[in-house]
Amino acid sequence: MDDRDKLKRASAGDYVTADGRFTVRSDGGRWFLVDAEQTDELGLELVRGPYPSRRDAEAAIGDARRQKVVPIAKTRPKPAVGKPGARASARPAARPRPKHETWLDRLPSAESAHIRALIRALEREGISDAERLVQRDREGLAPAVVQRLIEIELAALVAESPPQRRGAAAKLVRRAAAIVAGQGTRGRGLPGWRVVEVGPQPEPPNRRVTFPD
Repeated sequence: MDDRDKLKRASAGDYVTADGRFTVRSDGGRWFLVDAEQTDELGLELVRGPYPSRRDAEAAIGDARRQKVVPIAKTRPKPAVGKPGARASARPAARPRPKHETWLDRLPSAESAHIRALIRALEREGISDAERLVQRDREGLAPAVVQRLIEIELAALVAESPPQRRGAAAKLVRRAAAIVAGQGTRGRGLPGWRVVEVGPQPEPPNRRVTFPD
């Protein structure tokens, strides 16, 4: 890979190449490649995509870089009209770039800092859809983040088995997890149990953790 094509995280859902030319951007689960040095038929930055994943958008950077560049046209200053001796502005007015507002931008500042930190932590764990996962966790009734982390740990446990036994191991591990989570049947008059989410807050959310069949 060309060193210029290496991506660095600019903000939630936005990754920029080392030379600043290309931006890989997430929008509604799809990924787009934005070229800041080329223009489309409307005179705006050229957008390629959508791509199903960030890796697919990143893989398209090389081909996009090799294509012929059509520079973005620069606006020329217009001469002043009216009073004699009026001078044209030395610089044209800069065209404001539309801001792509996401659900993260609409959060209160205190909550936004916590949510963005959680997304970064999940991305460090290799979870590619971290932002979408956190959004589902925040807006839903189930602790989506905790359930995903548990599933990753269970999958790692199954992977320790020989390949020919992993199918049976997966069923056994899933069954054991369901029992621990309190999804099994118990006799009348006996105490029960459940697995709940806990967090950094003084009072834990107590959302119940379950495992799909």
